[in-house]
Amino acid sequence: MQSTRKGFTLVELLVVVAIIAILVVVSLGVIIAAIKAGQVAKCTSNLRQIGIGFQGYLADNNNIMPQRFYGAAGSSAGVAYFDLLAPYTGNNTTDKATSVFVCPTHTICSFPTQPSYGMNWYYDNTSISVVPGLSTTIMVAETAGPDGTGSNRADQNSVDPGELDSQRHSGYANYLFFDGHIEKLQYAATTQMWGTDMGNHNQSPP
Repeated sequence: MQSTRKGFTLVELLVVVAIIAILVVVSLGVIIAAIKAGQVAKCTSNLRQIGIGFQGYLADNNNIMPQRFYGAAGSSAGVAYFDLLAPYTGNNTTDKATSVFVCPTHTICSFPTQPSYGMNWYYDNTSISVVPGLSTTIMVAETAGPDGTGSNRADQNSVDPGELDSQRHSGYANYLFFDGHIEKLQYAATTQMWGTDMGNHNQSPP
């Protein structure tokens, strides 16, 4: 007996379209999550390289930290801490696309004018021997700066000229500690991890 069925009904087509739409949405969610995870991983890798850079710099400079920026406030003409670390990170300080001083999530970073990561300015020009705990004190944090483009400076309550970017990774940010380890934390968890401002902020480049 020959079937009189000619094709799909409208309801069947709508069901198929709905299923495809659901699959697309789920796939996009997975892809977006994977991209974000990759950005966090790259950011962590950047901070690990910066930590290695600090280790090399400290070894050659009697364990004295650099100043986050040597030059007039608000000026791009000067020497930043990342300029001093560049020989130890094996990374240039001009190419934004490949620099370890730029977080992939920080799309408006103005590097090499400003980096995505700021040095804990409490310890400008200071021996790490005075750091209260190397594993519990932040050395480098993610920064936005007053205009969102980055900052060399990071500290607990820095507003001008440096601001933390404490929400960069979905409400969290990556923090590099003096002992070299990295933690992804909410800002509220870091309030006791900055140490004490030693006040050594206005020296000349070494």
